[in-house]
Amino acid sequence: MARELQGIRVIEVGGAVAMPIVGMLMGSWGAEIIHVEPPGKGDNWRQALKQGMSGFAKPHSVNYYWEHTDRNKKSLTLNLGSAEGQEILHKLAATADVFLNNLRPYEMEKFCLTYPILSKINPRIIFANVTGYGRRGPEKNTGGYDTVAFWARSGVMDLMHDAGVAPNISRPGYGDSITAMSLLAGIMTALYVREKTGLAQELEISLYNSAVWTLGFDVAGCLISGEDALRPQRKSMGNPVRNVYETKDHRWIMLGMTNAQHYWPGFCAAIAHPELENDPRFATYDARFRNAAELVSMIDGVFRSRTYDEWIEVLGRTRIVWSPVTSPLEVTRDQQAVANEFFVDWDHPDYGPIKVLNNPIKLSKTRAEITMPAPRLGEHTEEILKDLGYAGDQIQAMKTSGTV
Repeated sequence: MARELQGIRVIEVGGAVAMPIVGMLMGSWGAEIIHVEPPGKGDNWRQALKQGMSGFAKPHSVNYYWEHTDRNKKSLTLNLGSAEGQEILHKLAATADVFLNNLRPYEMEKFCLTYPILSKINPRIIFANVTGYGRRGPEKNTGGYDTVAFWARSGVMDLMHDAGVAPNISRPGYGDSITAMSLLAGIMTALYVREKTGLAQELEISLYNSAVWTLGFDVAGCLISGEDALRPQRKSMGNPVRNVYETKDHRWIMLGMTNAQHYWPGFCAAIAHPELENDPRFATYDARFRNAAELVSMIDGVFRSRTYDEWIEVLGRTRIVWSPVTSPLEVTRDQQAVANEFFVDWDHPDYGPIKVLNNPIKLSKTRAEITMPAPRLGEHTEEILKDLGYAGDQIQAMKTSGTV
């Protein structure tokens, strides 16, 4: 049983993806995670897969969206719009180590869940907040999922397509997942600082800020030069051996030789065109840059002469840097992923034997485990309220009033 974070209690207020992923990961190391949801309807993410995620996924009998973000947790239903619900949350906060939330500033005020309020109740609480656009400025109260706040607003979307082609829409939870890892790092750092100094604190991150940081090399260039980032085009990629090429059977191979000159001789040998190595048009990095469109066209022709499987066989015998462009389904069967425990078998109490994504952070002496399935709505409400000292008749009255 995962136990290294046992004794750490985390309260989650909010839903969707970026914030709950953090709790799921902490729960895999033994922390107690209490996910607070509205009575009756619960977290909207419970229904996302059933609704087909607007065409991004097919509904399935196994709610793998919900299990991915919310396993390893307890569910407490609580009406935070009521004074009694806020009182319960405050009592719970007094027992917690981390208050993890994706509330916007006006919601913190509305539900009496600001850092000054909670830190007065519990001076040792770590207040960890994620928003779409940050907690200051004219858009501090604007809602933002990862598709808009991370992908579109940051510049990532603008740079991820060829000229004349519509920008690519991000995959579900893409920016959320990146942001979650940063938020996790902040929480663990804050817990360490508290352990070392006794000082608790507030921390924040936004999807927008996380995306701008992720696009750091491009944005750093904009800050220094005052000019916009370049958007290279596939057919004229300045470094043709850091580009993607189509095979005879319409699959793709990605070449990733950033250190192009080092790999150039080996690449020429791998594609059976050794004459290109010393061709004055392509022999040096600068020459390849000047003649990029011509070289890309030549390499296009070479890659279209063989199938995807043939190229995997050929390139697999080399030491050049490349990768097949695989589908997510192929990834689940990739022996490299399996060998490094990307996935874990789980005998789910309702679904039976299934596979799920493992915690990606591999610690040598602290093993991540699945401690419990994603909870049914309000599954642990009575247990948590009794732990806070509420009697059975009080709990029943709160159910009747809609507080829980």
